[in-house]
Amino acid sequence: MNTKAVVAVVVLACVVLAPVVIAAEGVVGEWEFKSQMPARTSTATMTITKNAEGKLAGTWSTQRGESQLSDITFEGGKVKFAQTNNFGGQDMKTTYEGTVEAGKIKGTGKGQFGEVTFDGTLQGEAKTGADAIVGEWQMSVNMPARDNVEKLTVTKNADGTLAGKWESRRGENKISNMKFEGGKLTFIRTIDFGGRIMESEFEGTVEGDAIKGVFKSDRGNRDANATRIVTAKPEPTKTEPNKPPAEKKPK
Repeated sequence: MNTKAVVAVVVLACVVLAPVVIAAEGVVGEWEFKSQMPARTSTATMTITKNAEGKLAGTWSTQRGESQLSDITFEGGKVKFAQTNNFGGQDMKTTYEGTVEAGKIKGTGKGQFGEVTFDGTLQGEAKTGADAIVGEWQMSVNMPARDNVEKLTVTKNADGTLAGKWESRRGENKISNMKFEGGKLTFIRTIDFGGRIMESEFEGTVEGDAIKGVFKSDRGNRDANATRIVTAKPEPTKTEPNKPPAEKKPK
């Protein structure tokens, strides 16, 4: 293949791939969402993220709680996704389709109770990198004959590295070697049972406010899933002990 042909192929690839990248970025972010229903307006916060492979994930938050979005696609300025609510043990699915333009979404939703119109306004960028994992997570670990529900808190240090804190009914466990790369969270959990040290390695996939993963150890594997409870707050500024307060300057 001569030089001109190689250049032509590269240019063609850029033309084809560029819209895909731009499209994915165009819908990523946090949206204020309003659905017009008979006699009332329903509001929600929709957050859409994109992992390293370009896959879209999303969450839907209202006063009634939070749910995961599914079947998210965004092509040619058109976004499609599904949102499922659970009422009394019964799942109710609504499919949405709309047009995205200049930080706005407008479209319709179709569900069990008919069709609604909606509009959304982009509020800000979705969290990426280490910020996407920071927060408090309710972690459910599958154990023989029961599930242990415990709490994992992830914070970010000043140098950008991650730190973790694990709280259970039996006390705190040590978390080390925490990393978040390509949508994957890994860390080592160390438990001290009366002087007997037990370690397990966690690896999970993060999609929005949900984590699906597994703990691996010499005792076998345990499935573990998590849901973000709240975004972690920054640590309060520590004051130096025994240091007198600064004197106020006269006005």
